[in-house]
Amino acid sequence: MTPVGSGARDPRVLLNETVYHLDGQSLSAYTTTSTYDTYDGQNEAVEPDWYEIEFPDPVTFNCIEMTMGFPYWDGGWWCSLNVETRSQNEALWQPVSNLKITPPYDFAATRAKRRPFETYCISFDEVTAPVLRIIGRPGGIYQFTSLARLAVYQRNLSLWNPTLLPDPPLPYIFQLIAPETIWDLSRNFMRLTGMTLYLGVLEFYLDEERYQEFWQHVRRMHHGEPNLWFLIGETIGWRDWNRISAPIAESAAERSLKPHVYTWFHDALAVAVAPVIVEGKLLGELMTDRVIVKDRLDLAWHRSFALEHGIPWSEYEAALNRSVQMTQDQLGGAAGLLGMIANVIANLAHRNLYLEQELCKLRAASRQHTRSHRQIVGQAIEFMQANLETPLSINDVARAVGYSPSYFCEVFTDQAGRSPKEFLIDLRIERAKEYLAHTKLSVQEVCAALGYDSSYFSRLFRSRTGCTPSEYARRMRSGGLITPPFIPNSADPHFTST
Repeated sequence: MTPVGSGARDPRVLLNETVYHLDGQSLSAYTTTSTYDTYDGQNEAVEPDWYEIEFPDPVTFNCIEMTMGFPYWDGGWWCSLNVETRSQNEALWQPVSNLKITPPYDFAATRAKRRPFETYCISFDEVTAPVLRIIGRPGGIYQFTSLARLAVYQRNLSLWNPTLLPDPPLPYIFQLIAPETIWDLSRNFMRLTGMTLYLGVLEFYLDEERYQEFWQHVRRMHHGEPNLWFLIGETIGWRDWNRISAPIAESAAERSLKPHVYTWFHDALAVAVAPVIVEGKLLGELMTDRVIVKDRLDLAWHRSFALEHGIPWSEYEAALNRSVQMTQDQLGGAAGLLGMIANVIANLAHRNLYLEQELCKLRAASRQHTRSHRQIVGQAIEFMQANLETPLSINDVARAVGYSPSYFCEVFTDQAGRSPKEFLIDLRIERAKEYLAHTKLSVQEVCAALGYDSSYFSRLFRSRTGCTPSEYARRMRSGGLITPPFIPNSADPHFTST
């Protein structure tokens, strides 16, 4: 398909490592052009979304790293997900077996607590194929997905630690000052002027209450009462409207570092802008919604534009009247108010930066180190991996990380999506696969190495993999060596999506 949203037009944008370098960057780095969105502009999608990777030769793999893009109010996530492969172009797609997603993926139909650039590991039984795809039902009322990265790997899952997946990156300004604080400062401005106030990707980091407040200001245009720019975009197509309004996307280097007003579209539309600068660095820009400049409005030109693009003048005029209208002088005043809000944000951020630096010094001096739940789970997994061939209970693991067994199980399950008992079994099954595929050990010897009774282990192995240990060993040992880890890049695979 050909998407019309704000994301990139080429799905090969997903074959990159950009997401690993976003944490602590300015808001300008958090751009939708680094994601691929399947938004079609009209909610016409009725089939599942899918992303396909084709390799020059068959590749062996058992996991995919998937980084999501932006969770918009109307979509951008999955409501279901699977991985499929096929042996050749004419063959039917076959789903992989024993698919797991770490950390647990929320398949709810709503935005929920999603954040930009969350990374997940999709693991499954090892498969060799020249083509794969991830496929599922897109979420939100507009039924589309937003992705930032895909990478394919062949890993020894008994040695790989899923807690090494990157945390969702956070813009530097939100590390200095909470997004909710910024929203609270801007709320009264919005009430006073009627204009929605934007700061980069602020809305994606708000708590649910403030997020709903934000969308109360913009939702009306999506439900039958559009303002001018939304009416034009919906009528002539967002791709064409984006070309018309492209001048507003000028580079940050060309923008003024003082509050100012930017106009375009025959000087009929404008935004007030104020930069947020902390310690000499531009961290983002406060920006109003699009406003009609009423003392520059050339109705004859707009009648001509409406006629040229097939928009009935009655609809066009109604959209004009629904849009916020200001004089050029009023817009200058709005820019000044934005500048004052930006200064307050910058001062609070500077103060918080100083406090955080002092707090870090105190922590270092007193040697009071706190460990996050994610770190605890990572240490627990490392301990399990190092002791797979020894008798090991969950109580032993909890004791090793300094938690009570009950609390440890609660924390581990929350972070890993599986109980520590189930996770330990999965690790031992993966270790057994390594023995069965790459050594000449018998099934009984593998059982003995991992501390299992052979009959119990065979039942357990079959329930997890769909075949017996003996069948697995014959299949893998007759197939030769497993290929080394493979990460696709934009030059190798043919990458398509819909």
